[in-house]
Amino acid sequence: MKNIQKLSVLFLCFTVFSCSENTDDEMTHTDPPVPVVTISYKEKAKQTFDLIQQNYKINSTGLYLENFPKQTGDRESSYLWSLDGLLSGVNQLKAIGYKDQKLNEPFLALEKYYDTQRLPSAYPAYPVQYGLEDRFYDDNAIVALDLIEDYEITKNQASLDRAKKIAEFSITGENNIAGGGMYWVEQYRNKPESDNCNKAVCASAFTTTYLLKLYQITKDEEYLKFAKRIYQWLTTTMKDPVDNLFWNDIRIRDNYINKTKWTYNAGAMISNNVLLYEITKDEAYLAEAKTIAASSFTVFTRRVNNQVFFPDHDSWFNVCLFRGYLDLLKHAPIAQNYVNIFISNADYAWENARNSYGLFFEDWSGIKSGRDKWLLQQAALIEIYGRIAILKGEKE
Repeated sequence: MKNIQKLSVLFLCFTVFSCSENTDDEMTHTDPPVPVVTISYKEKAKQTFDLIQQNYKINSTGLYLENFPKQTGDRESSYLWSLDGLLSGVNQLKAIGYKDQKLNEPFLALEKYYDTQRLPSAYPAYPVQYGLEDRFYDDNAIVALDLIEDYEITKNQASLDRAKKIAEFSITGENNIAGGGMYWVEQYRNKPESDNCNKAVCASAFTTTYLLKLYQITKDEEYLKFAKRIYQWLTTTMKDPVDNLFWNDIRIRDNYINKTKWTYNAGAMISNNVLLYEITKDEAYLAEAKTIAASSFTVFTRRVNNQVFFPDHDSWFNVCLFRGYLDLLKHAPIAQNYVNIFISNADYAWENARNSYGLFFEDWSGIKSGRDKWLLQQAALIEIYGRIAILKGEKE
């Protein structure tokens, strides 16, 4: 990447951490300070998008690579999940005010995934030109969130209409088995003998989020009722009573609960409680959002070189937690502490966690490169820099 500009890392002190002041006030040299060259967050977001367009875009098909450089075993294009991460980033660039026509290309690519042959229509995991593959309820919920956000930014009615169509698909993934909740994959919902037949927190939590947003826009009570049913299942069946975070899934065959916890599920549930608070004005929801936020910060952060970092894996998952913190920040100033740590992580990654192509390590502390070739991990950086830019009032 040409002329990557440097930004000094800002180390923040919070009341929850101890900070020591430098008491040495003697001048040790007389050299003038080196001027700090800064680059705005909106520019970081756009430069990261441009880097992805340069390296991942497949001009012959309008699709994107799953990895750059392309890896052994990679298919013709990216999976839907990776493209979705790019859509989230593009939305932030549009919200900042960028008008580059290339910002429309990821949404044009999305149309190549839309399956109208199986009803209700929805998005399978791979472009339909290569065959009809599994349709994941979590993928579709996340795409619906991006479409709703696109509508909120651009007022594109087609995006809102498509999100409503996804709701018709989502309803097919809910039943009372295992107490309720959403299946993970459409193709396995009637195959209880399979390990892939499970009710998943990711599908359930993100479906709840987009349904609540649809309700805020349309005031259609059916969306709110659907969302509340799933929310109830999440909080009664899949929440760890010890730390108030959420397990991963419950297998239908034997009701085995996979107790792995991920940052993205915590982030989605913070957002859901904030949304329910905004809709109902019930303070209990806001209190729950604060509880999940505090616990997620305690459970998921670590110290590296005396700096606090979120997990060294799954950048996109972590950015989903950042979204939750931003939603909470609208109503609870305590969330600023969590947001500031994320900002310092993103600052550090820009300077210290990039490979020879300028692409970001999965570990933002710069220790491990991880899956630094994966489109999803790179797209997460567009989103976080874009959201920081919006938070700080940077506009085109």
